[in-house]
Amino acid sequence: MKSILFGSLWRYSLLSSVFTILVLSISIDSYGGIFDEGDPKSGMVLFKANCAKCHDPGSKVKAAPGLGGISTRWGSSEELLVKWIQSPAAARETGDKYINDMYNTYKSQFADMTAQVISEQDVKDIMAYIQNPPDVVADTAGPDCPTIHDGPQEAESNTGIWFLILGILFVIVALSAAGINRSLQNAIRENDKKELLPHQSYWDSSKQWMSKNKVFVSLIGLFLVIAGATDLYIDAMGVGVYEGYEPDQPIAFNHSIHVCENNIDCEYCHHSARKSKHAGIPTTNVCMNCHKAIQEGKGGNEAGTAEIGKIYAAIGFDPESGAYIPDYEEQPVAWNKVHNLPDHVFFSHAQHVEVGGLNCRNCHGPVETFTVGRISPVTETNNQPDVAGLIQLSKPTLTMGWCIECHSKAQIDDSNEYYVQMHERMRSDERGLEELRSILEDEVQTVKEFGGWECAKCHY
Repeated sequence: MKSILFGSLWRYSLLSSVFTILVLSISIDSYGGIFDEGDPKSGMVLFKANCAKCHDPGSKVKAAPGLGGISTRWGSSEELLVKWIQSPAAARETGDKYINDMYNTYKSQFADMTAQVISEQDVKDIMAYIQNPPDVVADTAGPDCPTIHDGPQEAESNTGIWFLILGILFVIVALSAAGINRSLQNAIRENDKKELLPHQSYWDSSKQWMSKNKVFVSLIGLFLVIAGATDLYIDAMGVGVYEGYEPDQPIAFNHSIHVCENNIDCEYCHHSARKSKHAGIPTTNVCMNCHKAIQEGKGGNEAGTAEIGKIYAAIGFDPESGAYIPDYEEQPVAWNKVHNLPDHVFFSHAQHVEVGGLNCRNCHGPVETFTVGRISPVTETNNQPDVAGLIQLSKPTLTMGWCIECHSKAQIDDSNEYYVQMHERMRSDERGLEELRSILEDEVQTVKEFGGWECAKCHY
């Protein structure tokens, strides 16, 4: 009896152990933890969009602590790591010792972290990217930082000035030749005992010459009229065309360093581009999110350090103490507008960025090569092979022809809610349905076909 009972207990214990091991294996396999699973490629995209502006993926301190080795350094639960990223204030309110100690350590050096609208899976992907060296996801990385474009490259034409100089020289030579000819004729007449030619002014001599050479003078006159009309037409067509315009700015903000080298997204500074008519100009508070920690120019560059100092002077920050000056009267930075449309032109960034899905570089060109802001010439904007869906245009940037040409070439995304509603309205009556059918015949839907050429869309 004892042996039977012992055998039963032994078999039960063995089965229980096997079952427990299986359950643990399945549990571990189904949940690998924040640091153990995720897509590095998706994480790289998320990191650049949400984190890169402040954090370095390695251990280097940028505008906030570097994230290299976070899986071994993080001293709290993975659940609180997600909460810390999604809402730092809520994570601190839990009273977790590690989080509060970390916050107290860095709060005097860095600005408070902004809450990030990302999911737990997004956090896993970001952590997977941080755990992997850059070469693991190098195939999805963008191009190397290109050569910095420092001002307009095209030399100004002095053709008109040279024509004017040559014209004046021609008149001087002609008058001199006429005077010499008259003197020679008088010398011959005097030698032949003939009466000298009567004195004539240059104007009278010119009229006499033109009277004798009417055909030649007419051709010259016709040439000057055509040249003048052509020059006037070219100048008139250049009114309102500002390609290459690059005004001086109170602070020499280098787009190349911020956009290309530090991977700062355009919308971090121009934060209202996706939801407003205007893209917005960053306040000095936005600058201080990074420059509270970064107080020197790249590589200790003195010029860059001086420009950063202008931010401190505007907002009232003492880099020596790392604190804001009490009761300081802030001075707004008087930026000079670069892209300036006429008052009678309506343009909404939100319509083009949110609804149209345009990349900033579709209109603004290779900003990552600029120093200060400038209007990119259309030929320069067209030469961006790394921009997906770039529309090749021929008209000068910011002109009406440029907008019209883009609307005639740009195809819409009919899954966008804006166009879904437009399709539904067109199907609601016979006339609209007939128009929609004609649009869909060639299987191409452009902005032009959905009102993109209506005058009232842009002019009001």
